[in-house]
Amino acid sequence: MKFILILFLCINDPTLPVESTCILQPLKMHFDSMEECQLGAKYIYEDIKDPNVHMTSFCAQKNLTTA
Repeated sequence: MKFILILFLCINDPTLPVESTCILQPLKMHFDSMEECQLGAKYIYEDIKDPNVHMTSFCAQKNLTTA
């Protein structure tokens, strides 16, 4: 089992259309533990320091297999 990080990102910009204000982005990187996934989210939060960008994240455990 691996953990994937899913980001919800919204930009506070009155010129953007409503449908472009927020995105849902599952990251392509995988983590071996919940703690690693949470640290990955923390790193991303600290890297983006724009007061008009609002984020939250979710770490999901998945059985990733190659077909």
